[in-house]
Amino acid sequence: MSNLQQKRLAAGLSQSQLAKAAGLNLGAYQHYEQGNRNIDGAKIETLAAIAAVLGCKIPDILESAELAEKVRAVS
Repeated sequence: MSNLQQKRLAAGLSQSQLAKAAGLNLGAYQHYEQGNRNIDGAKIETLAAIAAVLGCKIPDILESAELAEKVRAVS
C-alpha cells in the first residue's frame, strides 16, 4: 500500500473525493495511488494540493524516503 493510499484511507476519503477536493482528474489521481505514475515526480502544485486535502506535509505522501528527507530539509 502506498503512502498516498494510507494517508487517504486514514483521512476517510474515497479516491474520487480526494481527487475532486485537490482539483485533480480522478484517473490521474488513481495512477499516482496505484503506482502507475510515480508520485515522487509529480508537479509541486499537485503534491501541495493533495497534501493540503489530506492535512499532511508533502514528504508524507512521497514514496522515496531519500526524496522525502530532502524535501523535509528545505521546508
